[in-house]
Amino acid sequence: MNFRILFTSVLLGLLFAACATTKHSEIVVAEFGNSDIKMGEFENAYAKNVGGIEAAKDDSLGDYEKFLDLYVPYKMKLRDAFVRGYYQDEDLNKELNDYKTKVGVSYIEEKYIVAPGLKNFYNQRSEEVRASHIMIKIDSTDEAAKEEAQSILDSIKNGASFEEMAAKYSDDRFSKNKGGDIYWFTAGQIIPSFEMAAYSTPVGEVYPEVVKTKFGYHIIKVTDREKRRYKIRASHILVKSTKNDSSSAHSRITKIDNDLKNGASFDSLAREYSEDPGSAKNGGDLGFFERRQMVKPFDEVVFKLKVGETSPIVKTRFGYHIIKLTGEKEYPPYEEEVEKLREIYKKSRYQYDYDQYIAKLKKEFNYSVNEDLVKLLTKDSDKITLNDDYKKNDNFTSHKDESIITTKNRSVSLDSLLTFMDKKSEYKGKKINAALLNGGIEKYSDQLLLEEKAATIENTDPEFAKLMDDYRNGIYIFKLQEDEVWNKVKIDSTELKKLYEKTKEDYKAPAQVSFSEIFTYKKEKIDTCYKMLKNGEDFGVLAVKYTKRPGMKEKAGDHGLKNVDDSELSRKADSLSNVGDFSKPFKVMKGWAIVKLNKKLPARIKTYEEALPELSSNYQEMESKRLEKEYNNKLKEFYKPQYFYEELTNAFKPENN
Repeated sequence: MNFRILFTSVLLGLLFAACATTKHSEIVVAEFGNSDIKMGEFENAYAKNVGGIEAAKDDSLGDYEKFLDLYVPYKMKLRDAFVRGYYQDEDLNKELNDYKTKVGVSYIEEKYIVAPGLKNFYNQRSEEVRASHIMIKIDSTDEAAKEEAQSILDSIKNGASFEEMAAKYSDDRFSKNKGGDIYWFTAGQIIPSFEMAAYSTPVGEVYPEVVKTKFGYHIIKVTDREKRRYKIRASHILVKSTKNDSSSAHSRITKIDNDLKNGASFDSLAREYSEDPGSAKNGGDLGFFERRQMVKPFDEVVFKLKVGETSPIVKTRFGYHIIKLTGEKEYPPYEEEVEKLREIYKKSRYQYDYDQYIAKLKKEFNYSVNEDLVKLLTKDSDKITLNDDYKKNDNFTSHKDESIITTKNRSVSLDSLLTFMDKKSEYKGKKINAALLNGGIEKYSDQLLLEEKAATIENTDPEFAKLMDDYRNGIYIFKLQEDEVWNKVKIDSTELKKLYEKTKEDYKAPAQVSFSEIFTYKKEKIDTCYKMLKNGEDFGVLAVKYTKRPGMKEKAGDHGLKNVDDSELSRKADSLSNVGDFSKPFKVMKGWAIVKLNKKLPARIKTYEEALPELSSNYQEMESKRLEKEYNNKLKEFYKPQYFYEELTNAFKPENN
C-alpha cells in the first residue's frame, strides 16, 4: 500500500512538473473553434509586423493585446476561407502559380545566384593572385585551338617547363617572354572563368584543364598568392627622363635621393623638384589607389613598402621616381562593401555564376535538346528567315509539334520555340542558322529552367514557402472581402439622398473668385500698364498686348473661376472689393502682375448632384464597415474565440519559463 501511494505521488509530481514547464512557444494565447494560437506563432507574426524581434521586445503588454485582437479575426477568416474551399478554386490557384513563377524566378536569382556569388566575390577579393598563362588563339577552328592547348598542357604535366612552353607557343606577345606572367590581380579585374580557375589552384601548380575565354584557350599557372592590400596612399617625386637626357635625369634623382637619406623633408623636396604637376603642389601626394592602377614597375615597388617607408629609385616609362608610402586602408567588412561590390559583380561575375547555376538546373531537371531537329531545321539556313515564311517550310510544317527542348516536367515544341523567338527583336527577320537557333534555345531554356525550379522551390526552401503562405493568405482574405463586403455593397439612390440630407453640411463648395491678370517680367513694363489702366485703358486690351504668361494672351488674361486658396493670384483678386477693381502691381514668381476682379462666389453647401461623387464614396465606405462588422460578428458567433491576455506577459521572454 505504501509503495502504491509513493508511486502515485511520484507520477503526479512528474505530471505537474511537465505542465509547469510547458515549452514557451507552445503556450496558448488564444483559441477559436478547435484551433489554437500559440505563443510561437503569435511572436513570429507580431515581430514581422513591427520590424523584428528587437523592436517587438520593446513594446508593451497593451501593444501585444491590440495585435492579438486583430490577429484572431484574421485567423478565423483564413479558417473560413479553407471551409469555403478556396484552396480548390481554379482562378485563385492560377493566380498563386503565376505569382510563384514570377516571384520565384527573382527570388532564385537573388538568393541562389547573387547572394552566394557576392559573398564568394567578396572573399576572393580579400586575396591577390599572381598567375602566368599560355594562350592559344582560335585562328582556324575552336577544336584545333583546344587540341593544341591540351597537347601543351599534357606536356607540362609530363615535366615540360611552363616558362619554356610559354615562350615557344603562347599567342600573348606581352607575356610569353616573361614566362607567361600576367602580374597580380584580384577578383573582378579579369575574365571570370580565368579568375575562378586561378583562385582554385594552389601556388606553384598548373590548373588541370585548359580554360576557354573570348581570347582563346589558356593554360594557367599560379605563381603567388597573398592577402590583398585593399588601398594604399603614396607620394612620389618624379624626374622625367628621355633618351637624350637620361643621364642628367638620373643624376638629379640621385641627388634628391641623397638629400632624403640625409634627413630632408620628402614633402618639401617633392614641391620643389618633382616634375609631376598634378601631385608636386601637394607634396607628391597621389591619394589612395589599388593594385594595377599604376604602371607595373611603380606598382611592384609601392605595394612592397610599409607605411612610412621610402623606396629606392624606380625607373618607369615616365622617368625616375622615389616613392613614399603614407597610408593604407584595410579591406572593409562585407556589410560595408557589399553594395559597392554589387555593381562590379553584376558587370564582371554575375553572368558566370548565372551560367553555372543554369548548368546545375540542366542536370537537376534532365534537360536535353533535340540536336537532330536543330540540324534538320538549319540545313537550309541561307533560305529560311524568321518571319511568316518559315511556317511554309517543309521542315517546319512536318516537325512543328515535335519536342526540341525537354526537361523532367516539360516539353517545348519547335512551334513554341520559334513563336517565342519571332517576338524577340534580336531574332526576328534573320536567317535561321545554327547560331541563331541555338541562341534562341539557350534564352528560352534559361527561363524555362528557372520557372521549373520556381515551381518546386516551395518544397525545399522554408523562407520561400513562408513567402508563398503570406501571399496565399493575402489573396484568400481579399477574396473573402470581395464575397462578404465589396460585392454586397449596393448603391441605393434613395439611401444616398437620405444620407445627403443628414450630412450635407459636410459637403461644402469653397469660396471662389474669377479674375484676369496682366503679367510681365520687368517692373517698368508692369508700371506702364498700371498707369494706362489708371488712365482708363481697357484691362483685356492691355492683357492681349502685354501679358507674358504662356497661354493667357489669347484669353485676354482671364483665369476663369478658381478657388480662393488656389494661388497668390486668386487670394489677391479676392482681396479686391468690387467687380472691375484692379490691384496695384505686385511681385510674383519670375515677374510682376496686376489682377482684376471679375466675380466672387461665397462658400456654400454643395447641391446633391455636386456632392454625389464624395457622397457615393462615403456611402460605400459606411456600407463596407457595416458589412465587415456583420461578417466579423458572424465568425465570432460561430467560432466563439477566447483570448488569454494574461499569457502575453511572457511574450518575447522565453527565459521566464
